[in-house]
Amino acid sequence: MRAATRALAGLFALVLTLLLTPMPARAHAGGLTATDARGRVVAVTPAVPGLSVVAIEDGARLRLRNGTTAPITVTAGGGPATPAVVAPGETLTWIDTRATPDGRRVAAGRSVPFTVPLTIGSSPVPGTGASPVPVAGSSSVVVSGVLTGAAPPVAVLWWAAAVLACAAVIVAARRLARGDVLLCVAGLIAAAASAAHVAGSTLAVESAPLAGTFLSAAGINLLAWPLIVGGAVTALRGRPAGVLAVCGGAALTAVFVLPDVTSFHRAVLPFAGPGTVERALVALALGLGAGVAVTGAGVLRTLARQPAALLLVGTLSLGGVLVLGGCTQAPAVRAAQPSGCGSAAPDAVPLNVALRDGRAEPAPQRVTVPAGRTVLLGVTADVAAEVHVHGYDLVYPIAAGRSACVLFAADRVGLFDVEAHPETLLMQIEVR
Repeated sequence: MRAATRALAGLFALVLTLLLTPMPARAHAGGLTATDARGRVVAVTPAVPGLSVVAIEDGARLRLRNGTTAPITVTAGGGPATPAVVAPGETLTWIDTRATPDGRRVAAGRSVPFTVPLTIGSSPVPGTGASPVPVAGSSSVVVSGVLTGAAPPVAVLWWAAAVLACAAVIVAARRLARGDVLLCVAGLIAAAASAAHVAGSTLAVESAPLAGTFLSAAGINLLAWPLIVGGAVTALRGRPAGVLAVCGGAALTAVFVLPDVTSFHRAVLPFAGPGTVERALVALALGLGAGVAVTGAGVLRTLARQPAALLLVGTLSLGGVLVLGGCTQAPAVRAAQPSGCGSAAPDAVPLNVALRDGRAEPAPQRVTVPAGRTVLLGVTADVAAEVHVHGYDLVYPIAAGRSACVLFAADRVGLFDVEAHPETLLMQIEVR
């Protein structure tokens, strides 16, 4: 189990390193943020043939196309992007603080006007890089627009959805026999929700190439998504070590989507689709990701407390041993015989039972084991089955006509069922 502990420590160190790495301040693609209003251009006064100014990305940026024969200057006062000169035939896309709804509070249903002055026929002082100055025949143009406030969502409902998703994973994982399968499924859903969120945010950006925008918006998810998918495949193939990867990837997904909870509070979202869909995706990625991370961490702590846990499967034909300790390493032990496992660990408390014709032989009984002792549980079956030791999170398969033994430390006090799933009780172990 030392190998499992080292793997867990390494995974958490990697997660911590990634989380401490500086990230962009804006969580959505293209530097866009959730706001309270949408912006639009109403008019260009006076109208100039060939001059077009529109608001894009719900008013976050303005786009000017100069189809005239003279340079056009966006005057100073609109933030670091101004003043700016647009040559004939060129296009300028910029964030203008006079027009953007970002950082401005606009009540639902209220309209706030804005204006952006332009000068046609101005040009910079040659060779100085100084601010543009008018030239002969220059004229002034005013771009006017309006910011319209939208009704915000009920934030508490979306927070509740995220919390319920997290709690559902935690509770279900404790109740289901195959908690690892639940973690894999929940992790995959969280990854899919995260990917859809990033894709929708990318498609909302009109001012940058899609590929680069997607990669930038994905960020740490480019590591988290493969971790979850690869870990789930590994875990579902019967290798518990995959839960490590699912847990780590889910933690990264939840942390990376956390800044996007602003969508729970803001009305206008930088997302190519309904706002409700975006909020649902964020709630799923956050809630399920956190639930898998928390539950997975508990499972790994349980494994770390059980250094002797290993599974032995003996076969008459090969007389071999298969050690299935997940990501653990353990010294080889002699093959268990179908009649029992007592010889495999002489100092352990031997418990043996058989599954025949769908029933336990002998009949299910309660066996008392002193706390702290090592238990060697042997099960033989005439059909393929799956044995689950409740309370210890031990689940292992048995092939038809073979014997399997599991060696574990009885370090939890209580009454625990041993079942052959789906519903056959084999025995009860009382640790006291």
